[in-house]
Amino acid sequence: MPRRERARGVLLGLALGDALGAPFEGRSRVARGQVEAWRDARGLMRWTDDTHMALTLSRRLLVDPDLADPDALGAAFARAYTNEPWRGYGSGPPQVFALVEEGLGFEEAAGSLFGGSGSFGNGAAMRVAPVGLLSAASDPVVAARLAAIQARVTHTHADAVDGATVIAQVVAGLTVTDRVGGDEVQQVVRATTERLPVGAVRERLVEVMNVVASGGVPQEAAARCGTGVAAAASVPAAVAALLGGRDPLEVVTAAIGFGGDTDTIAAMAGAMAGAAWGLERVPAGLLDRLEARGELEELAVALSST
Repeated sequence: MPRRERARGVLLGLALGDALGAPFEGRSRVARGQVEAWRDARGLMRWTDDTHMALTLSRRLLVDPDLADPDALGAAFARAYTNEPWRGYGSGPPQVFALVEEGLGFEEAAGSLFGGSGSFGNGAAMRVAPVGLLSAASDPVVAARLAAIQARVTHTHADAVDGATVIAQVVAGLTVTDRVGGDEVQQVVRATTERLPVGAVRERLVEVMNVVASGGVPQEAAARCGTGVAAAASVPAAVAALLGGRDPLEVVTAAIGFGGDTDTIAAMAGAMAGAAWGLERVPAGLLDRLEARGELEELAVALSST
């Protein structure tokens, strides 16, 4: 499959998971029939802050692929929030933006949250997939470095940074894998996990892989790590959905079924699944319902050529 098709799969998969999962956010479990009813409905599917921030990061990567100016990225995030605050942003980024207006730098402001620990949420991981599309990111060290830079603009806690590096590395690894099946997906996830520092994200990813390897279903693996907004819960849950599926629609449907932070878990899972399998099995009519589909595709192709 051509690299550009995988790239399209990443950003459209992210937006698809986000838009499909948004109506179910906060529910403890979501029945498959409910997801399918929303999937088969008509009308525009709007996405949330997950895709909104990923779009902003994508545009910034095109002009600064090394993220040499993190504060410029932060300023772009702040402008996007000011323009469309109704996208469902969590409390952390707006607090960072307000502190920057008072004179702090972005990383300093982000590090001051939550008593100085920084946010451990999944906000940096939900938006990071575009990093994995850069040609330089085929080197996992580069992918991890860029993922960490963009993370620390709003999230400085180690779990938040580790979660972002996982999504970026898995996307990058799957995008450049010639033939992708279940074994290849597991290999990429395992290699990514082994590169992580010791911590909560690595520990829970190992548990997810052990559950799947022993024949457990993704739902069981996700239940072990949790499905809340913490990166150490939701990133492994997204990986669980990926390991249990074979196409983006199947993966995001499973991710939404876990409940909890459904839009973000499905967005992360959809981006990784899109990198693995592209969009061949996703109905064209469903993609046509996605808000800003054309812009997402254009940015994906441009990033994969950078």
